[in-house]
Amino acid sequence: MSHFQGQMGGHQQNPPMRGAFSPISAEQQQQFAYNQYASPQPQHAYPQPQPQQAYPQQPFVAQQGPLPGQSTPYGLFAQNLQSNPAAQMGMQFAGNAMNAMQENVQQNVERYVSMRQLKHYFDVSNIYVLSKLRALVFPWMQKSWHRYAERDQTGQVVGFKSPREDANSPDLYIPVMGLVSYVIVIGLIIGRLGVFRPEDLGYTASSALGVIVFEVLLIKMFCYLLNVGSELQFLDIVAFSGYKFVTTILVVLLKPWAPWWMTWSGFLYFGFALAFFMIRSLRHALIPESSSVTGVNVHRKRRIHFLFVIAMTQFLYIWILMQYKSSAVKP
Repeated sequence: MSHFQGQMGGHQQNPPMRGAFSPISAEQQQQFAYNQYASPQPQHAYPQPQPQQAYPQQPFVAQQGPLPGQSTPYGLFAQNLQSNPAAQMGMQFAGNAMNAMQENVQQNVERYVSMRQLKHYFDVSNIYVLSKLRALVFPWMQKSWHRYAERDQTGQVVGFKSPREDANSPDLYIPVMGLVSYVIVIGLIIGRLGVFRPEDLGYTASSALGVIVFEVLLIKMFCYLLNVGSELQFLDIVAFSGYKFVTTILVVLLKPWAPWWMTWSGFLYFGFALAFFMIRSLRHALIPESSSVTGVNVHRKRRIHFLFVIAMTQFLYIWILMQYKSSAVKP
């Protein structure tokens, strides 16, 4: 044991093996713990973080337009256009041609229809529309059918007041909206039957316009034969002819859902209502009360017959407009 202790004197003692043949005393355990604490521990060098260089932050500014010295394709085109005499002459020629075409179209339109007159017939209000629809559906409830004249500063009659100022004045707003509504309603009914095609809308619109054109030309021809002049204007005839779409829509809506007797009852009622409306509205134009108008006394009886024919043909027009079918169904 003394030899073993001499060898261990100059070196760090290791803890003896515990076991049955090497017991460890309390003094040896204290000496081993002291040697472990007193011995120098190896030090590891860790890299130190280096300070980062701070850069000044600049605000972001969106680039507006090309950089100096650069040009866009539009800029090059504008520069070439300004520096090219032929291009400038072509642009001037095209501008003059467009102006001349616009003036020509405006003159041709003004020859047949005045834009001022069109504005007059579309000058309506909500009260006027409701009043006119009531007069079309229940014409016997209206008492006054007289139109109010419009006079200038000298007192001369220059025409009639606009629909906004006179509930008995004809307009084109209701006929146009009635035509559009009629085409849409027919399209919905055909679509409900399951045989709708887009061509049906064009067929329905062309058929409705054909009825209007036929009636307008017929009335215009009889007005010429009966010497009816400025009392009944062309746009007045178009307006009165277009009012039938309001009553026709009501009858068409009854046809697919109501019984046959109710449909024909509605046809007779709205047919008489439209006929009564046409008689009372056109009476002051075709048969004026003043006998000073040239030819009134001579053609008075013929004008009364003509007015009656106009009223009775409304049944025929409504019946024609009631007949709708799809182009998918071949006869």
